[in-house]
Amino acid sequence: MDEQIRLMDQNLKCLSAAEEKYSQKEDKYEEEIKILTDKLKEAETGAEFAERSVAKLEKTIDDLEDKLKCTKEEHLYTQRMLDQTLLDLNE
Repeated sequence: MDEQIRLMDQNLKCLSAAEEKYSQKEDKYEEEIKILTDKLKEAETGAEFAERSVAKLEKTIDDLEDKLKCTKEEHLYTQRMLDQTLLDLNE
């Protein structure tokens, strides 16, 4: 009987030590999960900002391309007018 009590006491001590060890691991994992969750939120915020920046830049590019097209058309019109004026002057 004493032997059984001694074995049960040893088992209890082992289980208690194991519980402490796993409790510390659990705490460590919970902290790691919190850190990773915070990093994920930061990355998502950064990605959203980058997406908005890309959209703004794409709009700026489109606007500049439209302006360039108009400017080229104006230049072509002006060149034709100048050519016609020179022809008229030479007649």
